[in-house]
Amino acid sequence: MTDPAQPTLVHHTRLQEALDVWAERKDAQTHSDVLRRAMAGELLLDITASTFADPDNPMQKGDTLAIASVRDSNGKDLLLAFTDNDRLRAYVGAENPRSLGQPAAGTLEDAAGRHEGIAIDAGTPGAFIAYEEEITRALGANPADATRLASALVQRDVPLDRFLVMLREAVVYVGGIPVSGENGEVAGYNIATATRPDGGVLHAVFTSPAELWAWHPGAMAQPTTLDRIVASARQDGMAGLVVNPMGPAAELPLGLFDRED
Repeated sequence: MTDPAQPTLVHHTRLQEALDVWAERKDAQTHSDVLRRAMAGELLLDITASTFADPDNPMQKGDTLAIASVRDSNGKDLLLAFTDNDRLRAYVGAENPRSLGQPAAGTLEDAAGRHEGIAIDAGTPGAFIAYEEEITRALGANPADATRLASALVQRDVPLDRFLVMLREAVVYVGGIPVSGENGEVAGYNIATATRPDGGVLHAVFTSPAELWAWHPGAMAQPTTLDRIVASARQDGMAGLVVNPMGPAAELPLGLFDRED
């Protein structure tokens, strides 16, 4: 009889789906898709090199927490993060590796603020690297807004009225879709919209630049406010808004904002 398998404490399935695509198609759109999915959920950090006087009661006075990072071919320091325990164990190679589960959003911010980037699931076919400037661009003007809204949409644990308040208080983004002129150069931009099956047009709203670029990699991300988007949608006779059309999405009829007004 074999011992029962140990439970996996962290398993970021949604991020792994994007990494599977990244393994086959390394382009700007997939890169943004990975980063937007890394704004919610949890990741694992390798702390195998830490020293704890009592491994069953770590982080006591005198203990040393060592979080692993790796250097790329140009010497840049990349924080190591993993989407599940098995992938961390396979990379570390130790019989009993130690790991620390952390919110993925905070891990991204640490990678950009304390390191020079992040390496996710190193040693796998979908191993992914994002550098400090790429993470910063993906998160946008207010990383806290971006990650809070992303988590609310993924977890579906925030009541609608509270979600609307969060949107109103946040920096959000509209997408400028480039339109080419006769000479092939960009002649202007159309506002990003989505069309419902019944033909109703929805003004697209994005909680971070990465959300927009995963939907349309050539778009221009313009920071704005929810009130301005609602006013624009009303002026253009749209049926409502759709937040993060790549999904998980939230469709918001304009009538919701009539009640607020």
